Amino acid sequence: MRSILRNLGLLMAFGLITFSVAAYLRSPVGIPAALEKRDKVRIMEEENQRLREELQNHREFIQKLDTDQQFREKKVRELYNLQKRNEQMIIVPTTPPAAH
Repeated sequence: MRSILRNLGLLMAFGLITFSVAAYLRSPVGIPAALEKRDKVRIMEEENQRLREELQNHREFIQKLDTDQQFREKKVRELYNLQKRNEQMIIVPTTPPAAH
């Protein structure tokens, strides 16, 4: 008789523990929260990679500005709409004119 009660008590304890774990995992702080956090981490990792690539591109651009005199002059002329002597410049508008 005692072994039956003991087994019944263990079964009830195991059932209660199983129910508690299942309820926790289905709660807002359980599996859904873990999946949401995993998605946020993935998005942040992608953004991190994009920023690393952008930083590398900026470093290469700065290196080229430091080492290539012609490239530097070209970029300055483009930025400030400057021209060399006896050089003609044609400025093309970037936006189409407004329709009448």
